Amino acid sequence: MNNVNQITLLHIFSAPQSAYFFMAGQLQYMVEKGINVTVIMPYDAIFNAKFKQREPNVSLINVALARNISLVQDVKSLVKILQVIHRIKPDIVHLHTPKASFLGGLASKLLFKKNVIYHMHGLVSIEGHNVNKGLMFYIEKITCSLATKIFAVSESLRVVAVANNYCPPKKISVIKNGTINGIDYLNKFNPKIIEKDKEKLNGLVTKKFIIGFAGRLLEAKGIKDYIKVLANFKNRNISFMGLVIGPDESGDEFNSLLKENNLIVDDDIILLGQQLNPEEYMIYFDVLLLPTKREGFGLVSAEANALEIPVVGYDIPGLRDAVLNGKTGTLVAYGNSKKLFEAVLNYYNNKELRINHGINGRERVISDFKSEDIWIALFNEYQNLVKKS
Repeated sequence: MNNVNQITLLHIFSAPQSAYFFMAGQLQYMVEKGINVTVIMPYDAIFNAKFKQREPNVSLINVALARNISLVQDVKSLVKILQVIHRIKPDIVHLHTPKASFLGGLASKLLFKKNVIYHMHGLVSIEGHNVNKGLMFYIEKITCSLATKIFAVSESLRVVAVANNYCPPKKISVIKNGTINGIDYLNKFNPKIIEKDKEKLNGLVTKKFIIGFAGRLLEAKGIKDYIKVLANFKNRNISFMGLVIGPDESGDEFNSLLKENNLIVDDDIILLGQQLNPEEYMIYFDVLLLPTKREGFGLVSAEANALEIPVVGYDIPGLRDAVLNGKTGTLVAYGNSKKLFEAVLNYYNNKELRINHGINGRERVISDFKSEDIWIALFNEYQNLVKKS
């Protein structure tokens, strides 16, 4: 049990998959420490049932939250969040993801909540090294002002947030070495316990150099530059296979990219869609190519490293915390897709380097990103907040 009266904690998420993937183990740990945990997230047909099954001791409340700005829906969502906060009277409101953080922060302010944590997973208004001072910049600044405390998921994200006046230095910190929840390198992302099935995907992935991608299929996540690298491999008649994990949220843009670059599904590239257990397919990657344009931390990079897979991406805030350039992967100048290709080709030509960087990656994850360390530090933060309020 904790050393203060029982804490009531409310997490708010915009996306159910974020709550499902980011909170594994953490919520149960908090419950075991005597915290009453409630989670607000939208309803969906997949992750709500999975979340309830895994978290039987956590109260789940569904509130629709539009990803994009929608005045009517946002007002309805705000009213429902206000009702929940008023009813359960949380000692701490812990905000995640942009829309949930803005509306949850506003609701908490209107109800005079003293402990409002904004967990900064990333900043939508940043691309590469540049800050776009448009509407999202000011929404994110307001979100920071509504919170009483901010946790950045990486040190470089914290530095960028302070340097660009999203928030004052005294308000923002990083839990341990970063990430939302650490990495489950013992059970989920452990190459020694994931069995490779030679017949999986018709045996295609066992015969070629596998260039993997994991994430939403969007330009912001780097899918366009990923396709460029695959096209370069094909144009040079190098034996390869693209293996893509993640939902297609690009409309018809992704299919158009494939056609423009003469890439053939199930011949040059395999599309797996959303996977509840992506590690079962990531284990086949020879390299993870993640040319994302913005990243809070680059969680999938650390997960790949835990599987002894090196990572190639752009040297941008967030990703440079997840990947140690020249040790656990290769980071190149932002926007230089030619250098991305050369970095992947280097791993293709140098198996020993690929293996060494993969081994270094797992050792680094084990050293720096233990989930239990995050949970303990976060629990102590909760206790200190309640004691001071």
